[in-house]
Amino acid sequence: MRNTMKMTGTAGLTAAVLMATVAAGAAPPEARAAIEEANARFMALLAKGDAAGVAAMYAADAQMFPPGSDIVSGAAGIRNAWQGVIDAGVKSAKFTTVDVTASGDLASETGRYEVAGVDGAVLDAGKYVVVWKRAGGRWMILRDIWNTNRPMLPPAK
Repeated sequence: MRNTMKMTGTAGLTAAVLMATVAAGAAPPEARAAIEEANARFMALLAKGDAAGVAAMYAADAQMFPPGSDIVSGAAGIRNAWQGVIDAGVKSAKFTTVDVTASGDLASETGRYEVAGVDGAVLDAGKYVVVWKRAGGRWMILRDIWNTNRPMLPPAK
């Protein structure tokens, strides 16, 4: 009986903590809407080939974690990285937000992406996680990581 009460108390505490965590992490609709609006702005800037405009969407202490690359930090590094993407032939991107969770001035977004070239052909598709930071009433990208859905290449012989 004592073990049953202990297990019931532990299960109840665990359930309460999980419910509190889920409730605290649920993104208010305005956070998701603001992030989706920021994504639309990002896509428009990328389509114009505006690497500086894209980089301006990142917080001052932002970091990018692109595939096949080391960590990219700082405004100049982020601008140069996006300029490289543009120079490589990416002319458009499509972001599909799957989930947003928020707490205070931080939010995390998961989603899917597709990037296309000048002829509209899909060059890559994959998934991403972005950590957003609200600063001055505006959501800015704090951490940005994405990876392709394409299979790994076999090792060179």
